[in-house]
Amino acid sequence: MPHPHDSAPGGAGRPGDGRQEPKRRSPGRPRREDRMPVRDEILKTASVLFMEQGYEAVSLSGIAERCGVTKASVYYHFEGKPALFTAAVIRMLQLAFAGTLRVLDQQGKSLRLRLLEVAERRLARIQHIEFEALMREASHYLDEEQRTAIRDAEQELHDLLAVHFGQAIAVGEIRQGNPMLMAHSYTALLMIGNRQAAKSISASPADLAAQIMDMFWTGVG
Repeated sequence: MPHPHDSAPGGAGRPGDGRQEPKRRSPGRPRREDRMPVRDEILKTASVLFMEQGYEAVSLSGIAERCGVTKASVYYHFEGKPALFTAAVIRMLQLAFAGTLRVLDQQGKSLRLRLLEVAERRLARIQHIEFEALMREASHYLDEEQRTAIRDAEQELHDLLAVHFGQAIAVGEIRQGNPMLMAHSYTALLMIGNRQAAKSISASPADLAAQIMDMFWTGVG
């Protein structure tokens, strides 16, 4: 029987013809050059599913299926569901921190306008479960180290907001008050805005963000 390369155009791969046979890829999963790294894709998918369905309703098998990988691949990167949940939530908080930082660091805009932009971006995302409700559901599955890591990431966001509230107080843009309390109050209102009931009473995320900011600014402006 002829070798498959014998009849191929160009006769590549013949011994002694001075041409090298193309390297063959070992059998297995197709390459994923057009996609993000597997670990990042698992984290992104997990964070969406946890926020949409809650902790208990999401399975590692479901995450693996949504990502197009095996369950073993998920376990290769994360030792279990609590570890994946912790990493996914921290990733989500870090992205929120980075996005908030970019908006708040804009020059030439009042704090009110910058906070309004943060609110619009946050409320434009589809999130069906309030963060605190999600944490209450997941908390008893997590160990102390995992709970602390999530709360530390959350606190970084509050610290960032508090810095900007403190700066606004210093220049008289807002009234005197506790910057950290303002930070927690602001994020609490955004969490309420993420509830389905709140979104149903407003025509758009931008309109809802404006209403929330009006309420918040009445207290601090």
